[in-house]
Amino acid sequence: MKKLLVSIFLLVWCLLPVQAEVKRTPSGKPDLSGFYDTGNLTPLQRPEFLGETEYLYTWVANLINWAAEWAYDYAFETTSDPDREAPPEGGDGNNTGGAGGVGGYNAFYIDPGNHVSEVDGKVRTSIIYDPPNGRQPEMSEESRQRMSVRYKSFRHENTGTATWLDEEGDGPFDGPETLAPSERCLISFGTTVPTIPSLYNNYKRIIQTEDHVMILQEMVHDARVIRLNSEHLPEEGRKWLGDSVGRWEGMF
Repeated sequence: MKKLLVSIFLLVWCLLPVQAEVKRTPSGKPDLSGFYDTGNLTPLQRPEFLGETEYLYTWVANLINWAAEWAYDYAFETTSDPDREAPPEGGDGNNTGGAGGVGGYNAFYIDPGNHVSEVDGKVRTSIIYDPPNGRQPEMSEESRQRMSVRYKSFRHENTGTATWLDEEGDGPFDGPETLAPSERCLISFGTTVPTIPSLYNNYKRIIQTEDHVMILQEMVHDARVIRLNSEHLPEEGRKWLGDSVGRWEGMF
């Protein structure tokens, strides 16, 4: 009996520091308030060749982290030549960001993270965990059409000429209304679910009360206000960041 009591005491004593580390609200719920850096090197989608492989070997993760540190250190130590030539006309051909790279950023402004993220001590191969292949499902044709219109200024083919003048309808640069909201810096591309890392400005601040949670994104300073145990607003009151309603699940 004494051995049993001693064992229980030791178990409870060992758990006390763990319980003490969990910051809680007056009602006993975990308090998530604080500042977070969500920058990391884990991709949103899993590379296709990995199939349904969920986790990386530790040595692979360490190699990725080392390579990132080396690349950033090298870039930071490299001085831009003040006598360098102008960027190529029309950009460098990389149109994923709109007009192509014309020398707008150097390493000083870039901070996407320098490590892959761990979940329960394991390094995931992608942020997406469902479906099992860790990849975004294919968009429907209707969604593709909507995206092509809304992000026309980002995704147009850059040939160095105004190709859109030969097309019907609004051009990508006819006015501010035809530009994507993120291009006008009205709303961020990082305040999504799940939270994904950006090229820079990856800090989040969470402020929590008993009935609300607010997530402030450094990128464009978007504030997502989540009402706890509430009802959704009427459809007529739609917001850019959506209508977020949260609830607590499980035991804490």
